[in-house]
Amino acid sequence: MNIRTKEQISRLLHSAAFRLGVLQAASFAFAALVLFAITWVSVSGYVTAQLRQEISDESSEMTAVPGSIRVASINKAVAHAQKGTFFYGLFSPRGDRIAGSLAKMPPSLGWTRLHELRHIDSKHSVPGHLLINSSRLEDGNILAVAHGTLQADQLNELLLQSFIWAGLAAVVLALAGGVLTARSYLSKVETITQAASNIVKGDLGTRIVVTDRDDEFDRLARSLNRMLARLQSLMEGMRQVSNDIAHDLRTPLTHLRHKLEATTLQVTSVEGYRESCTTALADVDHVLATFAALLRIAQIENQKQQENFTDVDLSGLLGVLVGDFAPVFEDQGRSLHARIHPGAIVRGDAMLLTQMFANLVENALHHTPPHTPVFLSLLPMPGCARAIVRDTGPGIPKHERERVLQRFVRLDSSRSTPGSGLGLALVTAVAQLHEITVSLGDGEPGLAVQIDFQQPV
Repeated sequence: MNIRTKEQISRLLHSAAFRLGVLQAASFAFAALVLFAITWVSVSGYVTAQLRQEISDESSEMTAVPGSIRVASINKAVAHAQKGTFFYGLFSPRGDRIAGSLAKMPPSLGWTRLHELRHIDSKHSVPGHLLINSSRLEDGNILAVAHGTLQADQLNELLLQSFIWAGLAAVVLALAGGVLTARSYLSKVETITQAASNIVKGDLGTRIVVTDRDDEFDRLARSLNRMLARLQSLMEGMRQVSNDIAHDLRTPLTHLRHKLEATTLQVTSVEGYRESCTTALADVDHVLATFAALLRIAQIENQKQQENFTDVDLSGLLGVLVGDFAPVFEDQGRSLHARIHPGAIVRGDAMLLTQMFANLVENALHHTPPHTPVFLSLLPMPGCARAIVRDTGPGIPKHERERVLQRFVRLDSSRSTPGSGLGLALVTAVAQLHEITVSLGDGEPGLAVQIDFQQPV
């Protein structure tokens, strides 16, 4: 037996499943013992009661026989009795045998249980025990009627052997079931343990195999796989954020350093210093705005804000939003068309929902050509409420629509346009918090952002 096999056996014997199997085996053995005791007492009591009834009936018949012919009746009964069944004895008050097959008078009146070989003459003797009923007759003699208990004793022995074997079989089967259960459980636990070990080593793509049985281990595996997928997504998002922060903030900080260095070497007037400081402050504000957006997204993703959810009048919220943005669109010679169905109530955080729709409208305003309209609609749907923000701009290529929902993703690879690429990331964070489905589609022309609220009140 190699070391690995010994380790496997040791883990098996020390597993909770094996202990459960042993406990089951002990429970089965105890149950078998109780069942045996109950059955044994019931069967033995029934057989003994039947035997006593037969002896009592036979004794009553013999007692009813007249005294003048009792001896002849007893001898006749002895002659016709089957071997090992009824035995008779008529004894004088002093204990002398007058007639019958019983050699000795029972030691006491009433019911007694004695060994046959000591109380039956050799001509009628068979091994076993006797159940005897003795009574005193009206003439003073003692009548004893007995019956062999061999069949009852054999039945008791058969019951004892049967239940011993049945108990041993139950224990063996329970232990075997415990071993098989333990091996099955250990196999599944080892799968989870191996997956956890791979994750600790850095392989976040590891997943636990899910079978078609849909048992508790499969449900646990699905939950763990969802957790692992979420963990992998967060870790990859963290790496992406780190890279994007380094990339996006390096440019303004580099510009800031160059401007400050140029100011130090070239500017000699107060007005020049003031202009350089104003430009530097603008760069610092851009950096601070980026960090503020990141903190805001992290705060939303914290999930604790669900405690503050209330019933929100989505129709009224969008109506106020349209009123706030209408002057901005008018200043740019553009229009914001709204079609809002009244009475839509959803569960959520009104301030976050306002910020989500405001980001979508601002994206449509900033990333579409001048004089093009933007459309905002809220429509009732079966089982949900659907909001759509649509523009008539260049849109987003289909293969880029999932990517632009991530942090710091901008279609302007040169990053010559203002912005940090966090607007749609914030929309995604709010949507995930509210369990809202956000999908980007073709506005024909332009971009259509569809927001589905799955559980309106």
